[in-house]
Amino acid sequence: MGSAITKETILQDNVYLKKLSGLEPVDDYDPFWNKLLSFSLKFDDEDEDTRNALESALDDHLQCLMYNTQTTGNFAAFIRLFLRRATELKASEQCENKIYLWQTSNALLILRYIARFLTQRMTEKEFVRIFAKNRESEENESSSTSSSSDEDADDDEESSNKQENGNYNNNEQTKEPSIVFQNTAEEFTYELVSILINISVNDTTLAIHVEAVRCLLTLLSSQLYNESIVNTSIVFRFFIDGACAQHAAGLTKTLLLNYLIHNSEYHMTVQKPQESIVFGLASSMWSMVQMATGLDSAEEEKKPPLTLGNLSILLLLNLSCHQPLNASNPFKETLALFQNAQEVSTLPTQVVSFKIDYNGLYERLCATAGQEPPMLLLYMLLQANSGFRNYVLSRINLENLVVPVLRILHDGVATSNNSHHVYLALIVALILSEDDIFCKIIHETPIKDLGWLDSDFSVREISLGGLTALVFIRAIQKNALKTKDRYLHTNCLAALANMSAFFKNLAPIVCQRLISLLDLLTKRHAKMVDHMRVSSQNDVAGGQPINFHDDITALEEGIRTLLEIINSALCGGLRHNTHLIYNLLYHRALFDAYVQHPMFQDLLVNIAAVISHFSSKVIHVPAGDGVTMLQIIEKEANVWPTDKLAKFPELKFRYVEDEYTVDFFVPYVWRLSVQHSGIHFETSRIKIFNAQSIA
Repeated sequence: MGSAITKETILQDNVYLKKLSGLEPVDDYDPFWNKLLSFSLKFDDEDEDTRNALESALDDHLQCLMYNTQTTGNFAAFIRLFLRRATELKASEQCENKIYLWQTSNALLILRYIARFLTQRMTEKEFVRIFAKNRESEENESSSTSSSSDEDADDDEESSNKQENGNYNNNEQTKEPSIVFQNTAEEFTYELVSILINISVNDTTLAIHVEAVRCLLTLLSSQLYNESIVNTSIVFRFFIDGACAQHAAGLTKTLLLNYLIHNSEYHMTVQKPQESIVFGLASSMWSMVQMATGLDSAEEEKKPPLTLGNLSILLLLNLSCHQPLNASNPFKETLALFQNAQEVSTLPTQVVSFKIDYNGLYERLCATAGQEPPMLLLYMLLQANSGFRNYVLSRINLENLVVPVLRILHDGVATSNNSHHVYLALIVALILSEDDIFCKIIHETPIKDLGWLDSDFSVREISLGGLTALVFIRAIQKNALKTKDRYLHTNCLAALANMSAFFKNLAPIVCQRLISLLDLLTKRHAKMVDHMRVSSQNDVAGGQPINFHDDITALEEGIRTLLEIINSALCGGLRHNTHLIYNLLYHRALFDAYVQHPMFQDLLVNIAAVISHFSSKVIHVPAGDGVTMLQIIEKEANVWPTDKLAKFPELKFRYVEDEYTVDFFVPYVWRLSVQHSGIHFETSRIKIFNAQSIA
């Protein structure tokens, strides 16, 4: 084993790093590379002091490399070395050549650090150029990435010839000889994709897969350093209509399978295999870091480490959310088309990208819906993949998915944190509520684990439908009092409206909160009208009036929707909603305020009829005898003909994805990547979103 060095070791004086970043060209066949790649790495990747010390020690070398490689071509030589090694990777994995695999993961680790440093300081065009020793040879290729070039750079040809002299037959398993790459950067990107698809994941290759995903994220990260959405990215074009596009289905399936299967903890540890006796001297000279002061290998991590599964989802989301200029996104299309591996399609003409076990995916999403990346994946699948959406809606254990989604909405609104996560949870619930069977089933599904609800909700057991309605009502109420977010307000009401015709045996607390919400909006409406009247009088007196029109309009729309929800519940299930009728009677004075309002008059007909009829039946019940009143209401509800109620159009709202969702999703996906990938981008350089909040 090579020794791991401590904080006192001067990384800046490392002879191999100096040679890589220096003024002397290094041929890609030089034995130097074996020495460079023979290091052990062990440190707490989430420890900020450790990370800062490592990056500070590397910065001088990387700065020199950025300038010197444009004449020495050492970075390009490193890339050529990796491309050659990649052709032998499958065979090395099959024969368990641990030394070779270890060095390959080390190569990817170094390349990731270099790529992260360079993408933060160079334009994407400049970055792509340095993949070839002769910069001019790829100038035309990198500046026009929408079409394939007929010529390769001189160094690309040299690299290709050397690969052929090496182990080309094995490379045929991962790369077709007919592919013409636009530049070496595309070839490198393609090889990373091929590694993920073709190399199996096991203990000896896990680090290679993790670093391959991180390298791809880093190559794509130029978007981070642009204030606006870049739809002409050179590297993204490799995936949209370049060499990598042909493997969109294969890569998407691989990344999803990683998410389903490979969720063991990944520690930032790269150690020389026990069998090695070859590179002991090199390791002892260039063991990269064990810089965590007093950190013992058995010491527990402060935070859960990364998993290959979570990293894979980040890469898939990045690829799927990008919207190229004048082109479709094959990864987004692939996500919309894959089918269930456990079913035989009855539509033979339908295009299928690949098949995967829907049940495994569903169970994994249920288990991780509380995390942001899986919630975004869930949204994308429900919104675009009709097969998976129908599968989810047919589950008998829907509570496993719905309850975590509701908890996100409940907890986010409680802290006035209307984050992307909260919005996604809201839209997921809205999409589910569009289905009539879903709305029916959730009212027949009991829920007992309610310890996470607000303490003022004294609920021991409730139906999933009642819980969903309660969370939405609470969200609207909190929003009306605090954040006044119209988007949240509108979509919560829409989901409630979709469910309303299927309300069944709503718990008393749900009915109470529904009428209380109507009362709250009514009082706020009256208050706003008074403010507008006073403001108008001030205007006459020469003051500056305040515009309350938008707030009043939003409140009126909210009140009308709530009245429509009550109407829908009465028409759709009068005999199943005795507690709702009870609360209408108890708050009958509230509805008097709407009788003369032109916007609400039509909606008062049914409510007034219900109040009038049931009031006459309980008029002799002593005040406070709620049990007797409920018994009478239940008896009368079973015999009173609902055809006496006026019929209204079906109350149904559908979510339609905005045409410009890229402006929402691209910054959000990159925020998630910065937070969860373990790639420590310099937040001071990030422009696509405000990174100071996560610094």
